Amino acid sequence: MKRAALYIRVSSDQQAKFGDSLREQQDTLNEYVKSQKDIIIHSVYVDDGISGQKLERDEFTRLLNDVRNDQIDLILFTKLDRWFRSLKHYLNTQDTLEKHEVNWLAVSQPYYDTTTAYGKTFINQVMSFAELEAQMTSERMISVFNNKVKMGEVISGTTPLGYSIENKKLVPNDQAPIVKKIFEFYDEHANLNKTSKYLLEEFGIQRNTQTIRELLKNTKYIGVFRDNENYNEPIVSKALFESVNRQIKMNKKSNTKHEYIFSGLLVCEECGRKMNSGRKAYYSAKRKDGTRTRYPHVSIYNCRYAYEVPKCSNTKVLKEHILEEHLLSEIPILLKQKVNSINQKKNNDNEKQKRQQALENKIERLKAAYLNEIIGLDEYKEDRASLVSQLEKIEKIEVPTIETSIYAKFADINLNEHYETLSVSERKQFWRSLVKEITFNKDRQIKIDLI
Repeated sequence: MKRAALYIRVSSDQQAKFGDSLREQQDTLNEYVKSQKDIIIHSVYVDDGISGQKLERDEFTRLLNDVRNDQIDLILFTKLDRWFRSLKHYLNTQDTLEKHEVNWLAVSQPYYDTTTAYGKTFINQVMSFAELEAQMTSERMISVFNNKVKMGEVISGTTPLGYSIENKKLVPNDQAPIVKKIFEFYDEHANLNKTSKYLLEEFGIQRNTQTIRELLKNTKYIGVFRDNENYNEPIVSKALFESVNRQIKMNKKSNTKHEYIFSGLLVCEECGRKMNSGRKAYYSAKRKDGTRTRYPHVSIYNCRYAYEVPKCSNTKVLKEHILEEHLLSEIPILLKQKVNSINQKKNNDNEKQKRQQALENKIERLKAAYLNEIIGLDEYKEDRASLVSQLEKIEKIEVPTIETSIYAKFADINLNEHYETLSVSERKQFWRSLVKEITFNKDRQIKIDLI
């Protein structure tokens, strides 16, 4: 008796379009087995809602494992496209089947025969056309979706929290204020667990930390999707979104129970990687009697890649309290420099705006002169081209993500006095609200990059 494997597969669109259901396939295969006297069913393998172009299918993998264990003599499926729609995958799998002397049959297409050279060649050609059809369908779908995105239309019925679908477009609904509060809460606390608890207690909405992370990273909340920067009406500002996602990148999951103030902020200047945090005990020099004093553990930062030669040459260790002292002495100076820099940029931007407006006015006057036949077409084109060229040379004005007043506020207060009253978590959040990155090199030089 031949041990047969019944393989059944359907993709969701195939079932909806042609009614090629799992039940219909199984009924067809069972009827075929009943009509044969030398076949028994070893097992039924069902892949539901999976494309034939994918090789990684759960039940298909189980089937191949049984083939390798020599538990199957014959594989039955209804049609060839239920088996594969990729020629490369088909040929690789066929090689495995031949090694274990396993044949197959499409019971609704009995003219396919794997036992002859002619039959194998015929099947290869058919598989080539099946693969081409699948790829063309995929390309058409991608083109349709790209056009929908360009027009600002949704491509599925799933909507992010705070949005509804109206006239095929995403529009903020009555939950939009909740989304904004989620962003603001995380921006203040930089803690996914706290944000999840806040969402449940304040609004009765239960979301796990992974779902909240994905929500906070969703660019639709600033109106951006794929290549369309005006895809939908935003709910949060770009500055808030960037601040939140900057902190998400810093908050790498850690098994340590100790909280480190500068975790995620410190970068090794030598290799460009984030620096590792840890705790270390220090000892005094040995006394004459051989004893020495053991000091309490202190928080330290180092580059773990320095011990994986030759990945990094920075073997220096930076103590957390030393870094705090350095920052507290340097930050007031840097803040004042930042304020002056932003003010200077604003003055330059004002000058740019004035030049831009003056050139635009000249273009309008030039146009009026041409329309009133004061100047000819050649003169108009030449002068307009010159003005447009000057206009294009003016650099684009960028709005700073943080207002000058925030830097000025911190620059004018006594940081040392207020800093002593903060908890470890508050100190951590304080530095993240001001500092974009801190670099440390093998010469123990510390560089601070403000937001």
